[in-house]
Amino acid sequence: METLRQYRENLQKIYGKNDYWMVPIFRSLFSMTFLFFLSRYLQMTGKLGNPMVILSLGLLSFFLPFSFVPCLSGIFLLYYFYTQSILLLGVGALFFVFIFIIQSSVRGKYAILIAAMPLCFFFRIPYFLPLLMGLTMGLSAVISLDLGILVYYFLRYIREYKDKFSTGGDLVEQLDAFSGNLAPFIKNKELFLVLLLFTLAALAIFVIRNFSFNYSFETALAIGLCLESTAFILYPAVGMKMNLTGELLSFLLSAVLSIVALFFWHDADYRGTEFVQFEDDAYYYHVKAVPKKKA
Repeated sequence: METLRQYRENLQKIYGKNDYWMVPIFRSLFSMTFLFFLSRYLQMTGKLGNPMVILSLGLLSFFLPFSFVPCLSGIFLLYYFYTQSILLLGVGALFFVFIFIIQSSVRGKYAILIAAMPLCFFFRIPYFLPLLMGLTMGLSAVISLDLGILVYYFLRYIREYKDKFSTGGDLVEQLDAFSGNLAPFIKNKELFLVLLLFTLAALAIFVIRNFSFNYSFETALAIGLCLESTAFILYPAVGMKMNLTGELLSFLLSAVLSIVALFFWHDADYRGTEFVQFEDDAYYYHVKAVPKKKA
């Protein structure tokens, strides 16, 4: 364990000295990865499926903030919708305007979660991001997390029903077909169950980790994992099918990743806890000081 802490401290020192170029590189790699999986997930062809186009858009992200990545992805998707049909473009535009309006009400730095959540689904570790959000981010990040979940299930809906938006038919016929096939998205029980469980897990972790008792972060993570694990009970209870082996592996991998994240962000030595009191002209201060574990 001491060796791992030494590696962690070395990594933190490297990041502290080189974050001015490491962060833009990570942003570019994240953007390219997300756009690549989008193109493969929706089976895009032509220019949108060209690796050089994805590479160029990813490099563009190098010079722009993290909040730009979801905007770039939205433009990318809208162009794809345009190549499919005007109806699909209109539906996609309305959906993304809704996402933009909701996201604009919270801090912009959390907008990256709108892209990160679908990417976690693509990597089959969706349980991880709510845990990470609860451990490391602010309360308003829950909204961006939920928007990311909505985006993923919207993309899944488009992938399954994009033939209903075919350019071959009349617009009126497409509208009729669309209205008749909108129910699978609006009444998607899995969508609402995932929204509920992931939101509860993220909120529970955020609230509990802000208490001052010892091992609050560890307790918060354990409770968050317990809340997410109820999916294995609730899925069959509401009549939904589940690939038990795949979901269990996904859950366990997410748990391991969240423990690693906890090790990097909050590795406290509660045995060395001290209580300090001091005052100034206006206040008395009672401070609980918990040292970090060092290698």
